This record gives sequence, C-alpha cells and structure tokens, in this order.
Amino acid sequence: MGENLLEELTLEQRQKLLTLPAELKHFTQTQWAAIYGIEPMTQTLFDSIQLERLKAGEELESAALDTFLKYPEFALNYSSRLENALSTSNTISSDDTEENFKKLYEKMRHSIYEEFQYDIDA
Repeated sequence: MGENLLEELTLEQRQKLLTLPAELKHFTQTQWAAIYGIEPMTQTLFDSIQLERLKAGEELESAALDTFLKYPEFALNYSSRLENALSTSNTISSDDTEENFKKLYEKMRHSIYEEFQYDIDA
C-alpha cells in the first residue's frame, strides 16, 4: 500500500468520496442508508431522494442519478408522477414577465407538494 491512500483509490471511489459531504449535509440517515443498500429502498425514500436533489441542486446530482439508474421500477413511477405534476402546473400565459415566472414556479411547487407531500422550496 502506498503512502497516500487517495492515490490507491479508483476514480469512481474518489468521486464518491468527494460527494460524501453533500450527501451527509442534505440526506437524512434513512435516505443515505437506502442509497447505499443498508436499508431497503422504497418508493417513498426514492421520491424523497430525487426531490431533495431538485431542491439542493447539482451537488447531489451523482447520488440522485446513481439511485435513479439502480432502481428503474421506482424511477418510472416517480418520473410519471413528476411529469404529471409539472404538466398540470404549466397553465400560465407564455408572457416572459418575472411575475409570470413566479406564478409558474409557485404552481409547480404546489403541484409537486400535492403529488409528493414535499416542498421543493422549504
């Protein structure tokens, strides 16, 4: 074994190590345990992981994508429900004013909350 443990890690292991602080910051212990197979993944946990990624942004992209690809049955259900929630919220005029964007965002936020009981702005 070399002097620097990081040099011994594969690229994938290094990337996982770099995302760990963001995962610990944003995910609950239960979500994190499900991501790493310590606890069984459920649709509710899957949804909460994907929705947390929507709220947190790019720093959770890797974990959310890995989870999405690992559980296609949950991904299909989640995608259908999210698409439905978003399509029902897209009923504001196409005017580009900031006021209309705010209204559209609030409708989208409300639709996601109705479907998933999760507030993307909390």
